[in-house]
Amino acid sequence: MPAFLLKLVVLALIWAYLHHFVAGVRHLWMDVTHSVTLQQGRVSALITLGVSGFLTVVLGAKLFGLY
Repeated sequence: MPAFLLKLVVLALIWAYLHHFVAGVRHLWMDVTHSVTLQQGRVSALITLGVSGFLTVVLGAKLFGLY
């Protein structure tokens, strides 16, 4: 298997882990506050996607040797 394909698989696993972790923090926050509206839930879901995507890009750049 070429190294590039292996790195893509690792990148997908990194995204899955980061998304799961950030979503877990989101759910913990929702459990602690007890006052989450539908709009707040949608916004926090978008923030979760954004944060996990950003962290994936940062770690992916490191994985592919961009810095």
